[in-house]
Amino acid sequence: MVRPAIDLWVGVQTWLFETFVSPVLFSLSLMEWFEPAFNAVEFFMLGVVQILVILLVMRPLERRWGVERGEARLVGVDRVYTLLNKLGVIPLLVFVLAYPITNEIEHLVRVFGFTPPRLERLVPGLYDSAFLSFLVYFALYDFAAYWVHRAQHRFGWWWALHSLHHSQRRVTVWTDDRNHLIDDLLVNLVLAVFAQFVGVQPDDFVLILMVGRMVESWSHANVDMSFGRLGERLLVGPRFHRLHHALADAAQPHIHDHNFAPVLPVWDMLFGTARFGDMPRPTGVDDPRIDADNGRGWLGQQMVVFKRFVAALMPRGSWATQRR
Repeated sequence: MVRPAIDLWVGVQTWLFETFVSPVLFSLSLMEWFEPAFNAVEFFMLGVVQILVILLVMRPLERRWGVERGEARLVGVDRVYTLLNKLGVIPLLVFVLAYPITNEIEHLVRVFGFTPPRLERLVPGLYDSAFLSFLVYFALYDFAAYWVHRAQHRFGWWWALHSLHHSQRRVTVWTDDRNHLIDDLLVNLVLAVFAQFVGVQPDDFVLILMVGRMVESWSHANVDMSFGRLGERLLVGPRFHRLHHALADAAQPHIHDHNFAPVLPVWDMLFGTARFGDMPRPTGVDDPRIDADNGRGWLGQQMVVFKRFVAALMPRGSWATQRR
């Protein structure tokens, strides 16, 4: 059953590549991009699968058990973000921008004779289980993503970018991909370099991204659901992550400084940022300058957030966006 499904998947990937992508590469004399382009086709296919899961599984649950109602117009721009990201448009731009940097880092690593460790060498038992090996690499990747997320809130210049993600007043399954292009570039660059240094293989990396982003889409769902008292401590769900998007008030001005983990709550539990059991709260930000993102489309948000980013890089006093 599994083998025919894999053969069908590879067959569709090959057909799409040979029919639509390969002729373009050939006509533009870009055949050195053959392998990345073939992998990009698979990324596109995975994105289509994720969109179908959102539409056929997650969205019906939101319609039936949605926590917040009204302001549906605010969600439209998030759908644009989801389509651009899941179908590979933004990842392609990020890859093109990041490739020279990651390639140079890889070159320097080789020059200095450093060989990224494979966990299978350090823990020989992992050779016997591809599934266990994947889980270990996934946990390492999620650990890095947890600290990247904390950095997005800690540094004013990075918060100026990441604040776009938090400005949404009606968080839904579409909100996960609501990020500025530069923010996506920085996050992917850091995580790609991390994955390279801990020895994550390309095939594992793609699967890690897909599984992680599917869980993250669900964790943004507009529902008050979790995986149960034990399960919510094993896997991030909407109830856990929704607190991270909670609108701060005078009584709890730093309520958003909890529940940073993308997939595995264990990192919040280990580093003192976990918070369980809260009732659903309104989402968004208490800064009217950032909240104004809700009235803009995709291009408008990208432009104004870039201005916020530049202002945040200026000496203190020009535009304070640091969030602690």
